[in-house]
Amino acid sequence: MTSTEVEVPDSDTSPGGTLDATDHPGLHTDVENSSGAKLFAACLSGDTIRHACGGLTDDLLAAGIELPSVYLLVGDRLRCFAARGYFQVVDGFPRTAGVIGSVVASGVPVWIPDVREREDFIAAVPNLLGEACVPIVMDGQVVGAVNAESVGLLSPTSLPLLQRAAAALATRIAQLGGMPQESLMQRVARAAVELYSLEDPAALESQAIALAMELSEMSSAILARRSATELIVTAGGGPLRDDLAMFTAAELETIAQWVSEGTSSHFSGLGAPPAYDFLDRAGLRSLAVYPLIAGGEHTGLLITADTEPQAHLTNIVEALELVAAQVATGLSALEAFQEMRRRAATDPLTGVGNFRAFVGDLSAALEEASDRLVTCVLLDVDHFKAVNDSRGHLVGDRLLQDVVAVLCRTVGAGDKVYRLGGDELAVIASCGDQQGATRLAQRLLTAVRTTGATASAGFACATGAVPSDLRAQADKALYAAKRAVRDTVRSSDDTLPVDWLEPS
Repeated sequence: MTSTEVEVPDSDTSPGGTLDATDHPGLHTDVENSSGAKLFAACLSGDTIRHACGGLTDDLLAAGIELPSVYLLVGDRLRCFAARGYFQVVDGFPRTAGVIGSVVASGVPVWIPDVREREDFIAAVPNLLGEACVPIVMDGQVVGAVNAESVGLLSPTSLPLLQRAAAALATRIAQLGGMPQESLMQRVARAAVELYSLEDPAALESQAIALAMELSEMSSAILARRSATELIVTAGGGPLRDDLAMFTAAELETIAQWVSEGTSSHFSGLGAPPAYDFLDRAGLRSLAVYPLIAGGEHTGLLITADTEPQAHLTNIVEALELVAAQVATGLSALEAFQEMRRRAATDPLTGVGNFRAFVGDLSAALEEASDRLVTCVLLDVDHFKAVNDSRGHLVGDRLLQDVVAVLCRTVGAGDKVYRLGGDELAVIASCGDQQGATRLAQRLLTAVRTTGATASAGFACATGAVPSDLRAQADKALYAAKRAVRDTVRSSDDTLPVDWLEPS
């Protein structure tokens, strides 16, 4: 809190205790009784929550507050239910954003003589100077805020007025049945934003399951995705998850036929015919099926279920049809993006990682390494240019594919092979010690010989090194091997051949 900001925990300790207009001639304080019935008459007579909020801002305007406004939490956003004196209104910001958001988050009123000193201030109109904001509290929970702004001095005596205003509004909201709830379509819209913000298909599927159960008010849900050959349950939730996941591929295909024309399908408590006896096996009394369709293709099913009959409600069906469409589109987009990333990191000739993947994986391996060595092995196929020149590039390409294939079969689980370009290959491996790294490099050269070719290799080992340094050390060792007799291994720690070590 800055020296120009005052926080007031409650109305009992607010400045002055009672309203005092001495420092604010425009502030009216003719309150008829302690409940504020006269001062907040428009608020307390509002027949809806929005009318009560509008009445409160009219009451505050009449009391001399220059720019009053009321914000209530709807879902996870602060919504402006009423404002007076503004030509522009800020609406729908996160519950922790701005001065109003900070008051809602903390539950502590604030009076700010100069908002220009607040980094979190969100200006609705230019040249504002003062601001005061108090939380609206119902049943111990902060549900919104009453705010006042001014282009001139805003007296601290505005705080008790706003606190009494917030109490009056809380009273009227309770009389009207409580806080407004998100509409069904608002929930779907919020869910769409949440779904599209996810970057992992599994996380999107999990969120879709939770949302389907919430909107349908059924106890369980599953998601089935179409593979190359069949529908497979990939996610589920609720007490019936395991029973629903037991649907066979043939039974899932039967269900898919119900929605093959793009419709949804619903069983609402009626007994299933003999052809659908697998529904009775799971003890289901309600089932709803929504197709996942992306790019005109049926990609899966979203299924909700319950052991109690559930009425078929059109508004719920419409909402879940939208969710299914969002899930299908989102999954399709994520998988297309992941495929693009995979291709961008894959050498098209050999199918292993390319230079970009090597750089990223080496950096990640060194960051994760704590008590183990990370080994970087670089290899060049000996006299590869001569193969291309004498036998043609197709033969050279096949040779590279064969060499990479035998390297992949030789490395350990978790180790990776890369083609960096041309005939330069690389391996990132986890080795227990220097001798283990040397044995790996020797095994790699032995494997290359089975293709009818030979290779030279250099390696370096480190724990937590700079990736570019480790690669440079391995590169130096590789060129030492190439300058020697080729078909040999050199270590960055020694320019001598390493065949003195015991054989693998």
